[in-house]
Amino acid sequence: MDEKRELQSAQREAAEYGKGTERDGVVNVSVIQRQIERIDKAIEEGTPGKLTGMQKDALVKEAMDLEERFKEGLPTKYEMDHPAKCPGAVRKHMKWLLRFEKTGMVERYKNIQRLLNPGEELSWESLRKEK
Repeated sequence: MDEKRELQSAQREAAEYGKGTERDGVVNVSVIQRQIERIDKAIEEGTPGKLTGMQKDALVKEAMDLEERFKEGLPTKYEMDHPAKCPGAVRKHMKWLLRFEKTGMVERYKNIQRLLNPGEELSWESLRKEK
């Protein structure tokens, strides 16, 4: 978004102070306009559409299923905070990551959370038990 604002600012300045070519060392307005259009297109493609009630229900159910699967074998917060006191905790975590990140389940969970709770940053890390 900041990049778009900078380009729009450069475009306004070029309009105020006259047009030139890149050979003259002045801003090329058509290049800036193409860059702004590219950014707008990327924003439009990245914006999720409206979810229906049935879609939300299905996503909530899928998120709950993923949460249950994630809890299996996930090291506790205590294990991760004190690896010297809990031998094998790091290996346990690495096995967990390999099992779920390779299949794309972690990324799927993140995407579901972005759709269901826009603006909130929810992660599978919150699923860890205290002890």
